Amino acid sequence: MFPISALIGFEKDGQWRGALALAGEAMAQTAEDNFRIEVWDREEKNLVETICRSPDSFISQAAWQAAIRRRPGMVLIHYNSRHVMEKIITPGEPKVPPQTIVDGSVHAGQDVALGDLREWHKLRAWCKNCSHHAEVKPAALIKRYGEAALFSTVERALFCTGCDRGGPVRLEIHKLPRN
Repeated sequence: MFPISALIGFEKDGQWRGALALAGEAMAQTAEDNFRIEVWDREEKNLVETICRSPDSFISQAAWQAAIRRRPGMVLIHYNSRHVMEKIITPGEPKVPPQTIVDGSVHAGQDVALGDLREWHKLRAWCKNCSHHAEVKPAALIKRYGEAALFSTVERALFCTGCDRGGPVRLEIHKLPRN
């Protein structure tokens, strides 16, 4: 006799039907595998690391934003289960060899240029002193600083309108909602 490990339910013809899953049988993936971010080399031949696995979309989006800034020259693939939500080649050349990126550690000092932003990206500036935040138009920053300007340069030039202090201001990349 096999031990019963779970009761699996499904709907057929409008009625709920149950089935028993025996220990060792294939079961559905758990919720913790829903969202994940994989980092591949530029040729998409070697998986460098999996940055994030989370059941929470918000955590996954935050990790996606961090990965864009901190993994230059890599292919990032954002999954929801088996479905590809986003796939990009991050701007720049890899500054840190892939073998030095261990267990998803984040390396500071890796940057994104303003010209690498797409029309579906929006920017939000956060003041580190007073936590005031505001949306910033990428086109206005590109017009003022140029497409080659790096985030680190622009962040130092911005000042907070909430506390009237210059810096430190942090820029974040967000996606525009779908309509």
